[in-house]
Amino acid sequence: MAPAKIPVTVVTGFLGAGKTTLVNHLLAQCSGTYIGIIVNEFGEVGIDGQLIVADDQPLIEITNGCVCCTVRKDLTAALNELLQRAERPIERLIIETSGLADPAPVLQSFLADAALLQRVELESVVTVADAHHILLHVDDDIVREQIAFADVVVLNKVETASPQELERLERELRRLNPVAYLIRTERAQVPAAELLGAKRFSLPHVLSIEPDLLDGEAHDHEHDTSISSCCMETDGAIDPERFSRWMNQLVQSEAARLMRTKGVLNFNGEARQFHCHSVHMLLDARPGRRWGPDEQRRSKLVFIGRELAVDALREGFLGCLAIQPKWMPAPAAESEMEHP
Repeated sequence: MAPAKIPVTVVTGFLGAGKTTLVNHLLAQCSGTYIGIIVNEFGEVGIDGQLIVADDQPLIEITNGCVCCTVRKDLTAALNELLQRAERPIERLIIETSGLADPAPVLQSFLADAALLQRVELESVVTVADAHHILLHVDDDIVREQIAFADVVVLNKVETASPQELERLERELRRLNPVAYLIRTERAQVPAAELLGAKRFSLPHVLSIEPDLLDGEAHDHEHDTSISSCCMETDGAIDPERFSRWMNQLVQSEAARLMRTKGVLNFNGEARQFHCHSVHMLLDARPGRRWGPDEQRRSKLVFIGRELAVDALREGFLGCLAIQPKWMPAPAAESEMEHP
């Protein structure tokens, strides 16, 4: 008798929709289940791996691209590595894609790999949609693909929209995908039983959208080349008041270009990490877990957007250091990446 295949849930959705928050809620509800997690980052330096509360669950982070194109082959390698290095048999897999990932090539990685198909089975594709911003991006091909390929659409941040706006949003989502199971939620709080354990993936539905998905050819796509990312890092402690003032000014002045910001920060005099998120003009910051006794207290802040003013962002970030240098050095590490 063949061993049972490992169910796979793919979590997708545009930048800042709430994918990582959803994954954390699911993990918190499944503490007795051994779940393998793969997280994909658009930029060269990963943040989401630190933001996911995985405890003893095996986790692999794929950076420097998105799993639908430049590092797609790394997805298969990461899956195989995860299955091999796990301390005990993995009971389920969750894959969180980059906010700029097209689901079709990701699904092809599973459906066209005969060896992988012997071990895993796609259970569902869950797309998180941001009720506050989705209509700003619904003309973007990637957003439309993410919605169209979904088996489940989690309409998140519903508290930011009126009942009339929510009805309009749902009509638009239904127009793009009339068959997906739709869930309304705040802060991505969804009962795990609604997403895990229910096999909703439909190959006929996927093939109706992408008929040649199984032809063996690579299904890559082109990103908007105006979107880039940059990451700032420093070992110096951050002054919380300076940082709060700078970030509030930044999201007010650069909201149109600054699509997504996320960071893990070492605030001066604070024993806990501080997590910072913004999507356009919405800014959210809150304390995270305590820093470990031997853990390097390194602050990382990732920006994703169009025509990023990297030098100005670097200067503003370093201006938040609790102890200001007499001269402004380059950050401990700084990277900028444009998607091919």
